[in-house]
Amino acid sequence: MVSLTVYTKFSIIGLVNNALYVIILSLAMDLTANENTPKSIILLLNILPALLLKTIAPFLIHGKISHDKRVIALIVVNSCAMWLIAERHVYIGIIFASLMSGLGELTFLQIATSKFSEDAINGWSLGTGLAGIFGSLYVLLLTSIMRLSVKFCLIGSSFIPLGFLLFWSLPQEGYYQRVIDDVSLDIRGGREELTTGDDINKEETEIDKFAIVKQVFYPFMLPLMVVYFAEYLINQGITPVLLFPFNSNSILFNKFRDEYVLYGTMYQLGVLISRSSGRYIRIRNVWMLSLLQMANLFVFLLEAFYFPINSVIIVVIFSFYEGLLGGSSYVNVFLNVNDLYKNHHSIREYCIGVVTISDSFGILLAALTGLILEPSLCQYQVSHGRDYCRA
Repeated sequence: MVSLTVYTKFSIIGLVNNALYVIILSLAMDLTANENTPKSIILLLNILPALLLKTIAPFLIHGKISHDKRVIALIVVNSCAMWLIAERHVYIGIIFASLMSGLGELTFLQIATSKFSEDAINGWSLGTGLAGIFGSLYVLLLTSIMRLSVKFCLIGSSFIPLGFLLFWSLPQEGYYQRVIDDVSLDIRGGREELTTGDDINKEETEIDKFAIVKQVFYPFMLPLMVVYFAEYLINQGITPVLLFPFNSNSILFNKFRDEYVLYGTMYQLGVLISRSSGRYIRIRNVWMLSLLQMANLFVFLLEAFYFPINSVIIVVIFSFYEGLLGGSSYVNVFLNVNDLYKNHHSIREYCIGVVTISDSFGILLAALTGLILEPSLCQYQVSHGRDYCRA
């Protein structure tokens, strides 16, 4: 039987956690009620519940609900959510999937940083990058190339959460029960509990939680929020209107929505490459990536208004570059936080939970902005004789 490393297992778990999120966003044009509904409504529903959960979890859930129970919820609720979406209960299904996405990210990043080595973080980052390319290619293959129905695509994705079963194969020696000094182990029933409720340890209760938030806000949380704001505003607010005429014999393009799916696929390819680079390339000043992403946002806005390039290939290339910046920012932020608190397990686990809020908050701001931006760009293009966004 093949024995998988911790790095590989966290890669698979990261893929499973983020795949449904990507599939939902890739199908945004199909899941909205009509062509006039902003695609950012799907992004908003896909991120707001996760953000709310990750905001309260470090204060209310951390140390009170075992990781085993969380993972069971991830499997069951995620699968049900995709069936709900497939049966046209779109919005409620997306909300449940979003909650589970946030819970999964919070849970497994905490496990990776406090229970295992840096390899687990790198594995998770690679997996979440793989989720992007897996999810977007899954949609591209089934709906654009094989021309299968969106419902079939959604039902098939409901089996993906079974991958969370790998959690119970993680090496038990990697776990430790955090009691007072993070050294004592509490083995119960042959398995080490990750945390239950009574042993909210003294180190954690002595943490000045808001002081830690202030310490990590400017160097880590804010630049990550800026990167995600820019890239998700591009993806959900601008690229849905960057549409071009295509050859009727094209293999990739049967409808204008296929161009949008291709943009997303190339973006996710960039994310995959950069998120898997954490082992080899470390960037300490992540603000540089944030500024480059904001410049990228400006380029996409110029294209949406004036089409100076007027080429689907160039938009595809810029989408790939956008993914490189976003993925690199994500992996380097969490590796830098891990280094900062590498000798303080409880603080590090709490800090990781807090930092995960920042990317979600940036996405939320992008979704709210996109609700206004996308219809405005479409209306502007139609008034100037370019009505592909209404097709």
